[in-house]
Amino acid sequence: MRYTYKKERRDPQIQSYITTQGKKWRIKFSITARNQKKFIEKNGFRSFDEARAAKQDLLNQVSTNFNNKNITVYAYFNQYCQEKIDNGSWRYTTYKQSTYMFEKNVFPTWGEFKLKDVTRLDYQSWITKYAKTKRYSKNYMRLLNGLVAGVFTDAVLNDVISKSPIQKIKVSGSPSRDTSITRSEFNTVFNFIKDSERLTLQQRTMALLTLIGLRHEEIMGIRVKYVKQNMLGIFETINIHGQVSTPKTSSSNRWVPMPPIIEEHLQRCIQQSKLVYASNNLIMSKNDLIFVNHLAKQVRYSELSTIFKIISHETNIHVWPHKMRHAFSTIAFGIPGLNPKDIANILGHSKIDMSLYYNNGTKEGQTDAMEKIISLF
Repeated sequence: MRYTYKKERRDPQIQSYITTQGKKWRIKFSITARNQKKFIEKNGFRSFDEARAAKQDLLNQVSTNFNNKNITVYAYFNQYCQEKIDNGSWRYTTYKQSTYMFEKNVFPTWGEFKLKDVTRLDYQSWITKYAKTKRYSKNYMRLLNGLVAGVFTDAVLNDVISKSPIQKIKVSGSPSRDTSITRSEFNTVFNFIKDSERLTLQQRTMALLTLIGLRHEEIMGIRVKYVKQNMLGIFETINIHGQVSTPKTSSSNRWVPMPPIIEEHLQRCIQQSKLVYASNNLIMSKNDLIFVNHLAKQVRYSELSTIFKIISHETNIHVWPHKMRHAFSTIAFGIPGLNPKDIANILGHSKIDMSLYYNNGTKEGQTDAMEKIISLF
């Protein structure tokens, strides 16, 4: 019988499924030992905790079968990721991004190497050539090198190797995407979003929300209960995998003052979405998402990127959601008299820099900042 498996957010290598006897769990993962990649799968656990305990036992069994000093880069990377998940250091999205980045870039060359056999000279030569061959940006290569360095640093701390070869590595790469935008370009984009018939009400509203600095996943997670008068609450996110979570940091949980145009559009969206819910024999509640498709299900995560492809094509200005967050910050910090901490609070940043660490800002200041920014639209 074929089952539908659902990954556990607490541990993506453990999945639940429904049988005729009720809910069950299974473990499914791979590990490399003695240069051989082993796939491990076991079904029929009665609880998540039982599955997790069995998984740890299997990992311990594998670990005892070969000397830790001879562990491969890929095998240790898997252990490193699992520990990050178990201790709460990583969210599921971080795990997915990290494993994808490692398996795509690092594994083909270094995966089967023993940790102790990786030399700084060879790694430096590889990462320099790799950046040129792939034409990756310098920022991307920094992320990649940082991921690898984290694995080796962890191995040093656990006495698997005596010294990390990934130290003081020089990272090269092509320039990153230009996130700057002129006031003229910003006005052109804003006017298109506001007035163009190419965008639906929902698309226009989602695009407008990027102009006040909201992150992609924050926009996807807006529910009716978070819209109150002229304030918008950011307390949930929906990531690219469709998982509901809390914002990335505690400071990202916040109330954001809304300009009238966004408040108006959100209220109209709520009324429109009520009709969508009703057409699907549902009653929209305060806990429901505002941005939904014709089936009253959350819109695809890629919808916002699709909207900005339309905007870019029609205005001939290359923009994307996160670029508008940069634009908001640039414009806001360019307005004399605004409290920088108020701007940081709107964006959901914990601090501007260490010199402003103790400047807490005020709710009134955030509203004043938003009013002054709105006047420029």
